[in-house]
Amino acid sequence: MALRILSAKKYATTLKVTIQKTGRLGFTEDTAKALDLASGKHAKFAQDEENGSLYLIITNEADEDAFEIKLSSGYYYIPAKTLFDILGFNYEHSTIMFDLIRQSSHDNDLNGQVYFMKQRQTRNKEQKNDIEEP
Repeated sequence: MALRILSAKKYATTLKVTIQKTGRLGFTEDTAKALDLASGKHAKFAQDEENGSLYLIITNEADEDAFEIKLSSGYYYIPAKTLFDILGFNYEHSTIMFDLIRQSSHDNDLNGQVYFMKQRQTRNKEQKNDIEEP
């Protein structure tokens, strides 16, 4: 039997991205470090044709299917507003966050580091205040 240690260090941080009100996909600082984001990196999105699930693919290669990963004020983001609009995300009225779950089994097929985008959604603070109490 061969056992390997699953290090708490590797699993201690949840990798998260958020669709900002501007339509940009923003990376937390911890996520950017874990994904080793830097100038010259690119991102692609893939969608499962059967269930609509989204995947994020981080790659070093630029091509017509890839978004350039940009840096502003020390934070990395992907300018994917049009994509999110077409996919029907209501990011202007809701905070849309994704937990990224590593899917290395797809790396070779999709030519990059692949992450499943597990969605979670909450209301913005302004909307929470507008809700009437029963």
